[in-house]
Amino acid sequence: MAFDNRFYAAAEAELNRIRQKDRNTEEMRLEEIKLKFPDIYALRTKLSGTSAKLLSAIADRDGNISEKLAEIEKDNLSLREQLRSALVSRGYPQDYLEPVCECKKCRDTGVIDGKRCSCFMDMVKKASAEEINRSSPLRLCTFNEFSLSYYDDSTPTQLGATARKIMEVNLSACIKYAEDFHIPYGGLLMRGKTGLGKTHLSLSIASAVIEKGYNVIYISAPDLMRMIEKEHFGNSPSDADTLGMVIKADLLVLDDVGAEFDTKFNQSAFYNIINDRMNASLPTIISTNLDHSELPKRYGERIYSRISTMEELVFVGSDVRVKKTRLS
Repeated sequence: MAFDNRFYAAAEAELNRIRQKDRNTEEMRLEEIKLKFPDIYALRTKLSGTSAKLLSAIADRDGNISEKLAEIEKDNLSLREQLRSALVSRGYPQDYLEPVCECKKCRDTGVIDGKRCSCFMDMVKKASAEEINRSSPLRLCTFNEFSLSYYDDSTPTQLGATARKIMEVNLSACIKYAEDFHIPYGGLLMRGKTGLGKTHLSLSIASAVIEKGYNVIYISAPDLMRMIEKEHFGNSPSDADTLGMVIKADLLVLDDVGAEFDTKFNQSAFYNIINDRMNASLPTIISTNLDHSELPKRYGERIYSRISTMEELVFVGSDVRVKKTRLS
């Protein structure tokens, strides 16, 4: 998948920030050791001097260069071992004064064997996701803010248990989904009437998954279809690729599915998104007001058969938003 150049630029800026943070950490550690343990700092300074000796040996055409290089390497290894032992004896990790990096694969260069490291491409994907998420309320909801007190616990619903009992199970399922999140992973179908907490819990999952470092896109189905349609018919910048971004996101949260215009174009785009993500084992969370009789009528059996394989959470009760308004 190709990304717009501005997302690569954003990733480069983030990588530079990480490199600077690495350097700051290295300088802070070295200064700490210099103040607390001058003997260890002296070893570190002596070790740094081996680079100058190496350059001098290479530049010196007199004598046996191989023997000189071997001697310098031997001294270097000895100094490194002394430094590591001294650090451990004072309660520090043996690599405390080694170069710092977040990505052990590319050492924060962003490149491995001439190709972009996966850490860099994750930054690109994150930047592209933030473009779509800019107007969404990600991070505004948490599981701790979800109150079960708004759900009746006295009268059984058509599902047998009370609304509060059912929603307690749904809350636990969403918390577990976020805690166990990984790729590949299955999807969630949140089904129920308006105002029962589907958006709150899907946002809470999205926020928790983002905290784990994954790339998440949260968007309503009507907004997504409008964006894709504009790009398809040339009414958006030519480099925009919303469809590609939502297909490749680590987690896609599609809110208000069924509220978008019912057109063949939207049905085709919706199927491509769900089908491609499932084939790639990328998880999708769908929230909808439609029930099982309405979903196949709206999207057809081909799409419904894909959606029906998701873990389903049925939301019940009375409109929570109305209750909150009355109590405020």
